[in-house]
Amino acid sequence: MTEDVLAAGDRIANQGVLNHNVFIVWKPEYYLGIPIIDEHHRGIVTIINSLHFSMQNDYVEDMFVSIVNMINDYTNIHFQIEEDFLQKNGFPNVGSHFESHRELIADLSAVGKKSKFHRDPYQFMNFLKNWWIDHICKEDLMYRDYFFKKQ
Repeated sequence: MTEDVLAAGDRIANQGVLNHNVFIVWKPEYYLGIPIIDEHHRGIVTIINSLHFSMQNDYVEDMFVSIVNMINDYTNIHFQIEEDFLQKNGFPNVGSHFESHRELIADLSAVGKKSKFHRDPYQFMNFLKNWWIDHICKEDLMYRDYFFKKQ
């Protein structure tokens, strides 16, 4: 059954019906070892990839505002849970990590509003790409390293 579905998907892709390339391919090194945080990060990747897909397949007009709103809401939930986890588990750099969250929320809101106003998904995608690289793939890895050394 699964092979049939995958084969059908490959046929559709090969016929050029949809460009299905993802922007961020999830890799094992992205795992932090904290299940809920890892699920959130995968959710963020899914939203980024949805924006990329909509841009590649001319759906962006229909989906852009919803995607911007979704990432804003999801990020607020994610940061609340991540901050609670870090604080309850004694991460020593909570102040600076929380401050980076406040800055990201403000920037995400500002870039989202500006991008929606100008109908510019590329500016928003660039922001999301930099957020993924600079915050999730660098700053969040610091607390993964801290907790694994602590064990």
